[in-house]
Amino acid sequence: MSADLNSTPDDDETPRGLYRPYAVSLESAVMETRKFAEKNPAYRPGQPCYLVDVTDLAPDLRFDQHMAGIKDNAFVRMYGVALRPDFTVDFRPSPFPVAVEQEATIARSLRGEGCGVWAPVLDAPETFSVYVIHLDEAVAKDRRFRAANPLAFGPLRHSRYSRDSRHSLPSCVYVGATGLSPEQRFENHKSGHKANWYARKFGESLLPDLFAHLNPMTHQRALATEITLADELRQEGFAVWQN
Repeated sequence: MSADLNSTPDDDETPRGLYRPYAVSLESAVMETRKFAEKNPAYRPGQPCYLVDVTDLAPDLRFDQHMAGIKDNAFVRMYGVALRPDFTVDFRPSPFPVAVEQEATIARSLRGEGCGVWAPVLDAPETFSVYVIHLDEAVAKDRRFRAANPLAFGPLRHSRYSRDSRHSLPSCVYVGATGLSPEQRFENHKSGHKANWYARKFGESLLPDLFAHLNPMTHQRALATEITLADELRQEGFAVWQN
C-alpha cells in the first residue's frame, strides 16, 4: 500500500506501514523512580516530564492502550497524564527508521530544555545487535530472492565482495537484528531454531566487518538499523534478504 506523504492524514489515522512519533506528558513523580532519574541527570526541578515513542497506530489509541496495560510502557501506565500532539504535529508519518530518528530528535530537544524524558530508542537497555550473514551464491537461483534485489541482479550491478567481472554474481547476505549475540543467533538459524529459511539453507558465515562497529544498541535502534543497513548494502551492490 502506497501513501501520499504530501497529503495531511486525519489526526486519528496513520497510513499503513508508516510510523509517527508521539509524546505523552508524565506526572513529575516519575522522577522519583530510579530508572527514569538515571536517564535524566540534567533534569531541572520544576520542568515537565515526558515519554517520547513511535507508533503505527493513531496516537490517541496508543495512549489508551498504555493506560489499559496493553503492550504498555510502565511510565505511561503509572504516570501518564495526556498526549502532547503539539510536539509532533510537524512530523508526517514516515518509514520506521525515519520515525525513530524523529523520536530521538524530540527527546534530545526536550532534555536540552531540562525536561525529564524517556525515549525507548535512547534509554532502553543496549542489549541488541544487528548482524550480517554471508549466503551461498546458490541463493541467487531463488526467484523470490532475485525479485527482492533488482539492483544487485541488474545490468549495472556491482559488489564490494564480488569479483570485478560484470558477469559475476553479487555477494548475497542476510541482515537481521537480535537480542542474542550475533554468533548465537547465527547458530540458531543453522539449527532451525526460529530460523529464517535463507539463513538456514544458505548461510555460510557472519560478516562482522559490516556490523560489529554498530553494536550494541537498544531494541528500537536495532530494528531501525536493520532496515537502514540492509538498504545501504543494497546500494553498495549486495543482494540482501531482510525481513
